[in-house]
Amino acid sequence: MSVTTDSLITRRGLLRLGALTGLATAFSPALHLNEARAQNVTACNAMRPTTPAAALDALLQGNARWSTFDQIHPGEDEARRTCVAENPQTPFAAIVSCSDSRVPPELVFDQGLGDLFVARVAGNVATSTLIESLLFGTGNLGALVLLVLGHSICGAVRVAVTNFPAHSLQFVREIFPAVKLARAMVRKAGGNPNDPTQVIPVATDQNVILHAATIRKQKPFKDFIKAGTLIVVAGRYDLDTQLVTILSQ
Repeated sequence: MSVTTDSLITRRGLLRLGALTGLATAFSPALHLNEARAQNVTACNAMRPTTPAAALDALLQGNARWSTFDQIHPGEDEARRTCVAENPQTPFAAIVSCSDSRVPPELVFDQGLGDLFVARVAGNVATSTLIESLLFGTGNLGALVLLVLGHSICGAVRVAVTNFPAHSLQFVREIFPAVKLARAMVRKAGGNPNDPTQVIPVATDQNVILHAATIRKQKPFKDFIKAGTLIVVAGRYDLDTQLVTILSQ
């Protein structure tokens, strides 16, 4: 019996949907942390933010320190190391960032051990596997803010722009929707959609904006947002200024 490519895609899609639905069922009853867990959530970090807005502010304050060479390197002492080894992790932020070696989230946001739950992949694309990790970081561990973080001069975005609309690597193809939108935006602004130097910066921003929007629409993230226990934001890290700019919230 022959099996068409379309049928394979459909079956794979159904399997992934089923997996995410199972995870949503497992995490949803917590919405977001149970009462006992919430009482001990600051066990290793007495300054841990308690609201999504405060969590985002803590990230931006840490980034401001990093960008001005005023890092305080919190949560690296012996007490924190011992605490995180003896207690469950309670990160206040979950971050999807590019694998680029120049963008280490713990340094960029000047945070310590146990503060950030980080998933990294080339092009900071929120694929099904990463979404499962983020569900664990938010639904099970209680992260209050989920940040999709892109960066300037991203090699993955450059490859996607220069090879649009076809490429063999999946993570490159995941960026194509942003490239398509960026080309249209450049054209509408009177620019040249075939000029990578004009399209890459726009595609970089649209890539994180689109992936953040995709996450917001999925359960149980949507439920967490509605309950006021999570915000999902998109941001860009500038390698020149070392500053993170929030692009959507």
